[in-house]
Amino acid sequence: MDNTPSPSDYNLNENIKLITLNDNVGIAKALNIGIDYVKEQSYKYCLLLDQDSEPDYKLVNGLTEFFNNKSDINDIALIAPSYFDKALGRNASFIQKNKYTMGRTLAMGEEPIEASYVITSGTLLNLSCYDKIGPMNEELFIDFVDIEWCLRANYKGYKILGLPWLRMEHEIGDKPVKFLGKEYVNHSAIRHYYYFRNVFMLLRMKHVPIQWKVSEVFKYIPRFIVYAFSTENKREQVLYMTKGMFHGIIGRFGKLRG
Repeated sequence: MDNTPSPSDYNLNENIKLITLNDNVGIAKALNIGIDYVKEQSYKYCLLLDQDSEPDYKLVNGLTEFFNNKSDINDIALIAPSYFDKALGRNASFIQKNKYTMGRTLAMGEEPIEASYVITSGTLLNLSCYDKIGPMNEELFIDFVDIEWCLRANYKGYKILGLPWLRMEHEIGDKPVKFLGKEYVNHSAIRHYYYFRNVFMLLRMKHVPIQWKVSEVFKYIPRFIVYAFSTENKREQVLYMTKGMFHGIIGRFGKLRG
């Protein structure tokens, strides 16, 4: 998928199908178009990858072998590897809902770990579940697309499994920022617009668990403070974060115009 206004000539192998969208239509719509194409080819699974991810050479075979070796995968929506966050320099944990909050489980061991959600890149989607869960939410445009879809899958009775023995390197965001001695994932001002806006959409959704909602509400203002005081383009960050909050409150979603 080329989700950019100005497609490039990648000189790809003839066996590779490149779908060019001639615009930034958002990650959700781009994923939906790509997944629909794969479904039309009658494949059982669809591998989702970002352009900057670095999968281990064992990843694709490991993911497909897991599905192929299971006698019943009708309740497994997708599977995902563990990943190493290059920006923060550490292994990411799998996120799980517990009684009161969203907890973290170390990505270790030789058994699958049931997660509440995972990042999109590196996941193998079970297409037999996809139609029952529904497509990615295009109104979100970019941030929380993966989280919302996974939580919707959980709500409908489907599992999200992390496979800790499989590995992928992935960089989330730009160069991290430091605030009071702690490093935080950083993004552009426009990405923070979508984050601060889309929280409000998920807060309104019945399939999003209360544990996630409480966790995000408690992190919302501290994140605003971190990015307002620790980024280089503070004024731009505050402008876009504030606009995102306003649009989230009034329910203006989709692609930011103007």
